[in-house]
Amino acid sequence: MRRGANVTLRTVPDLDPRTIAALEAEKYDFYIFTDLASTLIGELESALGGRFLVIDHHQIPAEEIGKAQVVNAWNFGYDGGREACSSSMAYFFAVTFDPSNSDLSPLAVVGALADRQDAGPGRSLSGLNETAVQEAQSGGLLAASRDLMFTGRETRPIHEAIALTSTPFLKGLTGNKDSVLAALHQSGLTLKDGGTWRTISSLTAEEKMKLTEVLASTLGPSEGATEALASLVGEVYAFRFEDAFTPLRDAREFGTLLNACGRMGAAGTGVSVCLGDRSEALKAAMKTLHEYRTGINKALEGLASEPSRIEPHGRVVLVHGEGLVDEKLLGPVISILTSSLEFKDKVVVGSASSRGSDLKISSRVGDNYEGNVNLGLIMQEAAESVDGVGGGHSMAAGAKIPSSRAVDFSRAVSEKVSS
Repeated sequence: MRRGANVTLRTVPDLDPRTIAALEAEKYDFYIFTDLASTLIGELESALGGRFLVIDHHQIPAEEIGKAQVVNAWNFGYDGGREACSSSMAYFFAVTFDPSNSDLSPLAVVGALADRQDAGPGRSLSGLNETAVQEAQSGGLLAASRDLMFTGRETRPIHEAIALTSTPFLKGLTGNKDSVLAALHQSGLTLKDGGTWRTISSLTAEEKMKLTEVLASTLGPSEGATEALASLVGEVYAFRFEDAFTPLRDAREFGTLLNACGRMGAAGTGVSVCLGDRSEALKAAMKTLHEYRTGINKALEGLASEPSRIEPHGRVVLVHGEGLVDEKLLGPVISILTSSLEFKDKVVVGSASSRGSDLKISSRVGDNYEGNVNLGLIMQEAAESVDGVGGGHSMAAGAKIPSSRAVDFSRAVSEKVSS
């Protein structure tokens, strides 16, 4: 767009032969695919000839390595599950094309955090993502610091920020702002400045220490509580140019807002925010974010009220969300469950009803899981064994399978994880 090109942008949940055929029929001069298509190069070559480019970070089949149309993190020595996402790949492609695009570095950071690649020490970014952080810092666009990482730390009243935090899942606190508020009032912590609620970011170092002590006493001596609190302290990325009272100031919140837009059918709204709309698009995005969080909370409450839907099978936990969890929200729901103290050492595999007679599958590996597992490969092989499709990263992956083959699929996943 900056070079005057005529651009049509489209977002799709996944790429399949029907979508490829529709794109071919539209006769564009050139096609750029991001965050998908690395496993469909043959189909794209047949449909589009040499008129396409794939910028991606998903694991790539051996036969696609070295192909000129594939710009994939793995081809350049980066772990696409931890060190580079499609946002950082697209950013560095853009900067290579034109160095003046360096002002887009904040979007690379947002994408990496939204893709949960903050797997370095203190939940920091690493690899190509960290290089994007450094470029954003050198351009005066970003400030990084070690601090409390509550959701809404810049925008929400303290008790609401704590209740909104789901990674890690704080039992008795996440989703329960009244209980949090009662505990904070009892502690004597100053929650208002005049008539205005204070935020986490406005607290002094001493107040933050006191807040941590209050949370520790509220959580009690339960197994893993100390670890959960420790994981709330880490690398915080704040954008200097964004308003302090919007979800865009904190890079993780910005990422959550974009994830909400993508999953709730409002991807165009998210794109408009990324392109700079801080008026109508931002208002619509914040409304979508509220609906997204409401849907996730409703799904989690439903699972809690029907414990039979959660089945432990050794190192694998199966979550049956059919008829309860919207397929659009399955990924974040499984991520939240994986961050809970109960399942941090498990592989969590969830299912939800999808269009037709299919099941949508989402899987995650807990941070404390002992052993090596490649979920991307497991999802691919298990799905193909039941006439479905699957893939992803080593720590997070998904699949689409016929609902009639759910039992066979679950058995195949459990066997592959065990072996």
